[in-house]
Amino acid sequence: MAQPKINCCEQCQVYWTCETKWYRGEKGEENICCPVCNYYSVCIEKASGKKNCSSKQNKSK
Repeated sequence: MAQPKINCCEQCQVYWTCETKWYRGEKGEENICCPVCNYYSVCIEKASGKKNCSSKQNKSK
C-alpha cells in the first residue's frame, strides 16, 4: 500500500532548515512530508486514518 501524501508540517523543529524541503522547493516539486520530519509518524498515522496533520494550518493561510 502506498504512503499517503502529506504536506510538510510547520510545527516540525526542522521545517525552516530542512534541506529536503528546500531542495524540492527549488525544483518546483511538492512540499511532501518525509521521514526527516519530527512528526512524520504522527502525520502518517493521522493521514492514513482521518485528516492531514497540517489541515488546521492550511485554514489559516
